[in-house]
Amino acid sequence: MRNLTPSHRAVLGFLVAPLVPVILLVLPALLQADSTAFARLLHYAKVSYGAMLVVALPVHLLFAKLRWTSLGAYIGLGALRGLAAFMLVSAFGLSFHGPGLASSVARLLSLPVDTLGGMMILFCFWFIARPDRLE
Repeated sequence: MRNLTPSHRAVLGFLVAPLVPVILLVLPALLQADSTAFARLLHYAKVSYGAMLVVALPVHLLFAKLRWTSLGAYIGLGALRGLAAFMLVSAFGLSFHGPGLASSVARLLSLPVDTLGGMMILFCFWFIARPDRLE
């Protein structure tokens, strides 16, 4: 990866990083040969890339302009990206698999999972793109 230009590393980071938590979330279903695993993979990837485009890409460009390239700034951005993913799913009323109270509890439990997933994504992006080395 040392031969890649900074812009190529950023593109690679945007392509690879959103898939990391998606694969981790779907891996148990894949290993158990669950028939819904591929549908879950597509659903989570759609949400992950959507939040990446809506939140992370514009803020990454702003961070580059302001020279806020530390890992801490990107971890904070990841938490914001995870919150955006949670809000995207909630806004479109996507199912949380369960009637009544179970659905509400699942919705609330998904907030920390989405936030941690967003932080993981931006950590992976930062590790691949290394925006701190642009200076």
